[in-house]
Formats: sequence, C-alpha cells, structure tokens
Amino acid sequence: MKKLLLMTAALLMAVCAMAQEEAAPSKWKKGVDISVQATQNYATDNWHNGGTNNLSVLGGLQGWWNYAGEKGFSWDNKVELKYGVTTTFTQDAAGRSFHLTDDKTYYETKLGYAIGKGWNVAWSGDVSTTLFDNYKIDTNDLISAFAAPVYFNTAIGFDYKYTNEEKKIDFSLMIAPYAFKLIYVNDVRGDYAISKHVGIYDEALGITQLKTYALGSSFKANYRQVFNENITLSSVLAFYTDYKGIEVDWEIVGDFKLYKWLTARVSLNPRYDSTVGKGWEEKIQFKEFVSLGLAYRFEK
Repeated sequence: MKKLLLMTAALLMAVCAMAQEEAAPSKWKKGVDISVQATQNYATDNWHNGGTNNLSVLGGLQGWWNYAGEKGFSWDNKVELKYGVTTTFTQDAAGRSFHLTDDKTYYETKLGYAIGKGWNVAWSGDVSTTLFDNYKIDTNDLISAFAAPVYFNTAIGFDYKYTNEEKKIDFSLMIAPYAFKLIYVNDVRGDYAISKHVGIYDEALGITQLKTYALGSSFKANYRQVFNENITLSSVLAFYTDYKGIEVDWEIVGDFKLYKWLTARVSLNPRYDSTVGKGWEEKIQFKEFVSLGLAYRFEK
C-alpha cells in the first residue's frame, strides 16, 4: 500500500509538472497563411462591347516561426512562396499561351539581443529567387529563370519591435548602417535578363555566370494590424542605398474575409530603383493585384 501511495503521488506530481509546462506561455510564435486567389473574365465572340477572355491564378504560402527568449535573445524566421500565372486562352506572337505573373521564393531570418525597451542589436539576412522561365509577351526575351536572379541581403544594425495586443498591431523597424547586397544570375540566355538584373555586359566575353555586389546601408519596416476578424492589413517597406543609387520597395496587402475561407485580397507594390534605366518610366515600377479566392490561416 505504501509503495502504491508513493507511486500515485509521484504520478500526480509528474502530471502537475506537465500541466504547468503546457500552461506556461510558449517562447515560440508560429503561423502559416495559405491562399489561392483568382480572377476570370469570359465573353462570347459576339458580345456587344467586345472583350478578351482571361484567367489569372495566384497561389501563396507564408509561414513564420519566431522565438523570444528570457535572456533577451530573439530569432525571427519568415518564408514566403508565391506563384501566379495568367492566360488569355490564345497564343501570343512567340507562341505562348501562359505567362507568369508571380514567381517568388523567399526566406528571411533575424537574430537579436535586447539592449533596451523594444530595441535590439540585430543581424538579418534574406534570400529570394525565381524558379521558372518567364518571357516578355510576344518575344523570346528572357526576364527570369531558375536562380536567375538570386537576391541576397545581409545587414547588421538595430531592430525596434512594438506590439499592441489590444489593437493587434505588430511593428518592427530594422535600421542597418552596414548592409551587403548580392545579385547573382545563373542563366544568360537572354541579354534582356542580364541588363535588367545585373547591368550591361559584353556578350563577346562569353560570360556564363554573372554577379554584382555592393556595400551600403538599409532599413526595413514591417507592419501588420488585425482590425477585426474580417480585415487585416500588412505592409513591408524596404530601403537600400550603396551611396551611388537607391532602391525602395513597398508592398501593401489588404485581406478581407467575406465568408469563412472565402476572401478578397488587394495588393499594391510600388518600387523605385535609381540603378536601372535612364528615365523615370524605367526607374519607377508598380504592380497591383485584386483577387477573390480561398485562404486559410493557422497561428499559435
């Protein structure tokens, strides 16, 4: 009987310890967003206003896993996969019926150590690339291909983090006095792709792999707010300069829940790059996407 009581007490103590461990707040925050968005238009050949049949589909996955330790250490990770295709159900002058609208494979990581309220000394790194061949419409000019280009950025600086649980706001600002940028092109089948991503090169040299790199400064601001269960706004503003030119990229995404998994998404992406082209029409770029589709979010 004594042994039985001791075993029961030990079992109860173990269960209580496990319960306390499970009840304790996790040092990890994890989540994933999965979405499939589409826009479609159809009109018969005799439609009185005319029109062009078209279909666009965009699939995306965004995942994050962030660690906040008790001794001031933090580790943030983010992965984003986004692929889109469009078609007008007819072939262009180059014989292609489908064209890519998005081709993004992206990973970002950031290590930090707290030095004050909201402030951290931090190192960040990110890499993004394309996976598929993509051409300008009606031509054989290659815009991108597998690992063409690859963008790599790394920076050391200060990271400010702000969270408002009541208003459901998450904000971070990474200010990096020292930043390194590398662009690598693995495929030179089209000189349009090279001139767009790396700069002018001499084809007579027979170069098969090109890369360019620069040292400079950067900052990146991430903002996300859940206004209610139906409306979420997120924004990423990135700035980089090598003191010869500047790049500014701003992506704004609004997600609107219509019914359960049925959602609408509005995406705006203005961009300025002083290192490409000669006129403002080449330096200023803009991309917009409005769609209706399905989305699922998991977070803990």
